[in-house]
Amino acid sequence: MQKRYKADLALGLSAAGFLGTLGVSGTGFWPGLLHHGFLAATIGGLADWFAVTAIFHKPLGISYRTDILRRNRKRIMDAIVQFASDDLLSVDHIMHVVRGQDTGSLMADYLAHRGGRERILQTIDEVLLQTVNGMDSERIARELAPSVREGLKAFPLERILAGLLEILSEDPHARHILHILLTIGRQVLYAPVMQQVLLDNIEVLRKDYEKNSLTRGLVLGALNLDDAHILALFNERMEHWFGQMLRGESDDYAAVKAGLEMLLRQLGKDASLQEVLKGWKEQYLDRADIEALLSSWLDANVKGENPFWIPHLHAFLNRQIDRFLTSHAMQRRFDAFLKDFLESELRKHHVLIPGLIRERLNEFSDDQLVAFVESKVQDDLQMIRINGSLVGSLVGMGLFLLVSVVERMWG
Repeated sequence: MQKRYKADLALGLSAAGFLGTLGVSGTGFWPGLLHHGFLAATIGGLADWFAVTAIFHKPLGISYRTDILRRNRKRIMDAIVQFASDDLLSVDHIMHVVRGQDTGSLMADYLAHRGGRERILQTIDEVLLQTVNGMDSERIARELAPSVREGLKAFPLERILAGLLEILSEDPHARHILHILLTIGRQVLYAPVMQQVLLDNIEVLRKDYEKNSLTRGLVLGALNLDDAHILALFNERMEHWFGQMLRGESDDYAAVKAGLEMLLRQLGKDASLQEVLKGWKEQYLDRADIEALLSSWLDANVKGENPFWIPHLHAFLNRQIDRFLTSHAMQRRFDAFLKDFLESELRKHHVLIPGLIRERLNEFSDDQLVAFVESKVQDDLQMIRINGSLVGSLVGMGLFLLVSVVERMWG
């Protein structure tokens, strides 16, 4: 049963007892004691009912000094706002509670055992992906293109290539280059297209060789030197030559290698080549659509659901989190930084707290405020009514007992 119904029942029983004993109150001590007890309980219950009801309403329609909450709303609001902002939510009070906590250890526990690592990575991914995917690639490319173009023009590509040629002219780079060129040359030689070209040229040379002398044709025929045989002999000779060159066993290899090294060094020092490269670079950059290239690159590599930078970002964040979990010094720095940051922000924005509290309270109409407060304190207030009836009955019976004793003592 709700406290209000209990209080009403107590008041009703008191009034019923008072009326029920009204006719017998003068017939003896015990009836008189009960009657006065019920009378005092009724008076106490009524007084407390009036007092409790007067806080929120107008009991019996009486408006004088009643409906206290509505009439004093502004004063009560001011007191609540002042208490909440200057005492309950004061900076010193809040920071006293916060500084009693080891936020570094709490953060480490959250990261290691409560899914904090995954939530942080997920949150950062969502925020960055949403930010990056919302970028206007064309606008960014348009803003970056002039700087990129000028930067590329200023980039000393021709000098870098010259230095690269100088490096390539040294051993073992020159030897590797020569080996690659020889390997490619042998592959080109045995390619079907090249073999057919050689065969056609051998046929032309043979015919040209035979046309002025019948004897030459007879000699070639006797030796079975047809076009295919001549090509086979040529291939055999070239295979032997390529084998010696690739093994570096012949004088030709040393000569070719020395010639390649000299060529690379001369190209590296050739000013005209550098000018050609510089001119080619500038012409290409003048013709190239840098904006379109940048925009396409941003769309293809930076944006999307899984751009190239996500794994690198995760690896970096995981390394930092692992360091934080094993470093007490980092945890102490985090704890000090967070507390100092919170205190600084609280002192900077504490003036907003009274306004926020007042704004929230002003959202309540008078009826809503009364109903809200009454719902929170109703049980305690109804207990006042119940206690008023009980205390009143005890006081009434006590006074009746005191009067009876005095009457007996003094007749």
